[in-house]
Amino acid sequence: MIELKDVCKSFGQQTVIENFSMKISPAGRIALMGRSGAGKTTLTRLIMGLEKPDSGTVSVKKGLRFGAVFQEDRLISSLSAASNCQLAAKGSDRREILELLEDLGISKELAEKRSDTLSGGEKRRAAVARAILSKPDVFVLDEPFKGIDQATLPDIYAAINAASAGKVLILVTHSEDEARALGCEVIRV
Repeated sequence: MIELKDVCKSFGQQTVIENFSMKISPAGRIALMGRSGAGKTTLTRLIMGLEKPDSGTVSVKKGLRFGAVFQEDRLISSLSAASNCQLAAKGSDRREILELLEDLGISKELAEKRSDTLSGGEKRRAAVARAILSKPDVFVLDEPFKGIDQATLPDIYAAINAASAGKVLILVTHSEDEARALGCEVIRV
């Protein structure tokens, strides 16, 4: 489904990835772990086709849809959390969107407020909801839990696990606990 073979990537004089290979099977769940600057985010960008390798090959099954939570929330600030989700929602109506946001700890009232008025953790939960609602074939989650309180994490893990069942999940994290909660095989970068 997804295979990287002898991939190298540099930015200017800085080599970020050198001769990296990995294969992700259908329904594979991996956590990319390593020090900051090791190339974890770059690998996800290569997989999604947002970057091209300098050498080596990145093979992704044609037609796969990606749902991503980037390191930045990437919400449209003038829109509500619910409206941001509506933009990505595949076949979900407003009621379903509001229910998912509520499951993730964002009340219906809060879901209708401009996203630039939300806290950092609320924005992250909206970004996770948006990825889930896009109903992708591949979930790419780049440090998706930063700024989210510990009390809310079990609900978010449950929602991601339910939505990603039988699909590929790629998690970028520094936390073994997060990798375990999502049933990921750890790949050191």
